[in-house]
Amino acid sequence: MNSISFIAIIGILYLLSISLWKKKYVPFTIEQSNSFKGILSILIVLSHLNFHAEMPLFLTITKWAGTKVALFFFISGYGLMASYRKKEQSYLQGFLGKRLWKIVLPLLVITFFFLFTQFLDKGIFNLEIFQNLWIGLTPLPYSWFAYIILIFYLVFFVVFSTKWSLIIKIISMFSISLIISALLYQKGFDRAWWVSNLAFPFGMLFQAQESRLIGWSRTKFGNILFVPISLGLAFIFAFFKIEFLYIFSYVFIVLAVVILLSYSGLPKGSIFNFLGKISYETYLIHGVLYFILRGNHIFIQNNWLYLGVSILSTIFLATLFHKLFNYIYTLKK
Repeated sequence: MNSISFIAIIGILYLLSISLWKKKYVPFTIEQSNSFKGILSILIVLSHLNFHAEMPLFLTITKWAGTKVALFFFISGYGLMASYRKKEQSYLQGFLGKRLWKIVLPLLVITFFFLFTQFLDKGIFNLEIFQNLWIGLTPLPYSWFAYIILIFYLVFFVVFSTKWSLIIKIISMFSISLIISALLYQKGFDRAWWVSNLAFPFGMLFQAQESRLIGWSRTKFGNILFVPISLGLAFIFAFFKIEFLYIFSYVFIVLAVVILLSYSGLPKGSIFNFLGKISYETYLIHGVLYFILRGNHIFIQNNWLYLGVSILSTIFLATLFHKLFNYIYTLKK
């Protein structure tokens, strides 16, 4: 499921958490969240590189792509729950128009941007490809994440519009997420569509129980055992090699990573904050650049030059699209 590099990083963070950082605590603030999203977005861009260029150096990053996506889902669920607990039912007022619009608009615009570039490059403009969504093939490369987030946001709105208690709402989110994932698995969708999905409701649960979970990890035995137990449970679900059980492994992997990051924290600074703000656009646009820069009219032969131009172009276009979408959002207010 994960590569040696990921295991090594976890091992180093764990040793530091039970020694030098034993009494350290870094809260998961908005700044930390933005930094995390920025780092994850670049790692995901690198994860997809080996589908377009043979660069063994980055192959290890590709192998733990599921964990990076699971952490993205965690952040989304965590953020929703934090906002909901702060504003309660008033948070749901205008939710569909505000939050969903910010998912749908970039997805639609960048999808048609990709189709337009493909038409210019290959003379192909086939709108029938939207029908392939029913079998898990998105018209925009690597954009399945946006469709799953859209579904989860709709489920969140429906569930949290009820008068159920908070714990029942969270349990409902877990149950529905599991059912959706099982249906996607049964229909033969690619593993990416479902294997990390439970990290979304887990992010909600973690936010609601954060002080308790952090407290447990800071006890005498919790400091030593919390992370190993979490990873042990992840290993047990993966050990049987029953593919659908991997969905539970990622919950415990995310738990271990988040607890370790509560000791280490994440890099701060304007660069990471900036990357975090454009992370959604980065995620949507990077596949477009991978195809454009190795198409019929432009083909960068050198792999390192291809990587550099792809990343810089991705950040540049993600920034432009981010500014465009923000301008449109202000017009809608």
